[in-house]
Amino acid sequence: MKAKKLTLLGAISATLLLTACQGNSTNQDTQGNNAQQDLELSSSAAISTMEPSQAGDTTSTLAMSQVFEGLYVLGPDDELQLGVAAEEPEISEDETVYTFTLRDDAEWSDGTPVTADDFVFAFQKITDPKYAAPNADVLFDVVKNAREINLEDGDIDTLGVKAIDDKTLEFTLERPVPYFKSLLAYPVLYPQNKEYVENQGKKYATDSDHLIYNGPFKLSDWSASGDDWGYEKNESYWDKDEVKLDKANVTVVKTPSTAINLYTTDALDMIDKLSSEYIPTYKDDPSFESVEQFTTFFLKMNSERDGKKNALDNENIRKGIAQAFDKESFVKNILQDDSNPTDHLIPKGQTKAPDGTEVADERNDYLSYDPEKAKEAWEKGKEELGVDKVELGFLTDDTEEAKKNAEFFQYELQDNLPGLEITVEQVPFTVRVDRDSNKEYDLELAGWGTDYRDPLTVMRIFMSSSDLGGVTYSNEDYDKLIQDTREDHAADKEARFDDFVEAQDILINQDAVIAPIYNRSLSTLVNPSVKDLHWHAYGPSYSLKWAYKE
Repeated sequence: MKAKKLTLLGAISATLLLTACQGNSTNQDTQGNNAQQDLELSSSAAISTMEPSQAGDTTSTLAMSQVFEGLYVLGPDDELQLGVAAEEPEISEDETVYTFTLRDDAEWSDGTPVTADDFVFAFQKITDPKYAAPNADVLFDVVKNAREINLEDGDIDTLGVKAIDDKTLEFTLERPVPYFKSLLAYPVLYPQNKEYVENQGKKYATDSDHLIYNGPFKLSDWSASGDDWGYEKNESYWDKDEVKLDKANVTVVKTPSTAINLYTTDALDMIDKLSSEYIPTYKDDPSFESVEQFTTFFLKMNSERDGKKNALDNENIRKGIAQAFDKESFVKNILQDDSNPTDHLIPKGQTKAPDGTEVADERNDYLSYDPEKAKEAWEKGKEELGVDKVELGFLTDDTEEAKKNAEFFQYELQDNLPGLEITVEQVPFTVRVDRDSNKEYDLELAGWGTDYRDPLTVMRIFMSSSDLGGVTYSNEDYDKLIQDTREDHAADKEARFDDFVEAQDILINQDAVIAPIYNRSLSTLVNPSVKDLHWHAYGPSYSLKWAYKE
């Protein structure tokens, strides 16, 4: 298989969105450089799918961003750069029609050209209800007729995405959408070659041999049932001269000590997530990086499991839990990194309101750590339920770090809430993703990162119509507020941001379906000989396109 194959299996429990960059590169960087242009990288989780329309986790979209390319890509400084688009689009006066010209030299790895029809097919695939795409709603009230097609079985040919000719692509929007270009860099909207997909049938995207690629790299040594994979330079890529790496091997590492041993013996060039117990040791090391990201981690409280209501169906039980753990202690003593405790869902720094303030402001009286109020709400909830004891499961991944995290909450909650008994349930990452999707859990530590620069990227997942939140929840007032940001207030920035703040209050403080914990700052180790491996604040965790080894 791989020349330096690392026989490690597993997945680490957190979604990763990393930031930081290490300067600009030019083709001259590797002139006279005799270093072998291969990298060995760790991953915190396995790829769950390589079918863009079915992607719902950041490991999969990270891999897709290395091997596929949309109209835009994220550049070294998180700026949007042209990808398959040859130039910036022509935009109609009312800002509802975008016309793109595609690059003449954009090709798939089998030599066929990337065409406008490839984008039409991809957008139709994520919209058509027969494919049950988890992110179909990203196009609702954005692309013309997307909502009606997906929810009301409308005619797929009426979708506002049209191929004028092979190299001219036209989008018709429902209304002006300020984040539309950012959305076009989202991996779930990458093009797909219809003829190839249909010829592959059920084998499509089941392994690296049943895919074609239009990005900087090609996937290798991957199957849907495996953990590890590789990237090989794609010689058909239009910008291949910018790609310096020949290949990169990725191994899922489950045990923190194993990752350190591999790194210190030069078997790994990068640890994508440094475990908390090693941060004090490596914090002053030249290879250490602390990386801020626009992502929020929170405790999810699922009130219905296997069709049966549980104690979390009671509002006071949820409010008791939301106020019964010390998030500052969790960050300081468990994570031991530069993450920041938060009472908000919208990540700090992601979006500014029209007056320059954070969307994640203090206008609401947010639930936070308060053992006395927690116990008061808890006892009231038990009284309403007529019980003295509550038993709940805490779903997490099968890694040492995930266990440590879960045990912190187990102790804090049991210590502050009399009569509560929590059982930690450890499962492989892909199993947890499946159970989360099917709402087969009680409590779960989860996170959501920014896919595009707008609060909607995370607020939408808790709407009644979305399955992405992975939690039993439905509130008409919340739904209306989020829908207003897409429709009635889409052009009114101030009203739109007020909607987000009010919706956040309902979700977190009134209904207490989730309890925010922290905005993440990830600790990572990167061999100093690795240059221009650029990390991103949102979207895919990093880009290998410009990376090279000295």
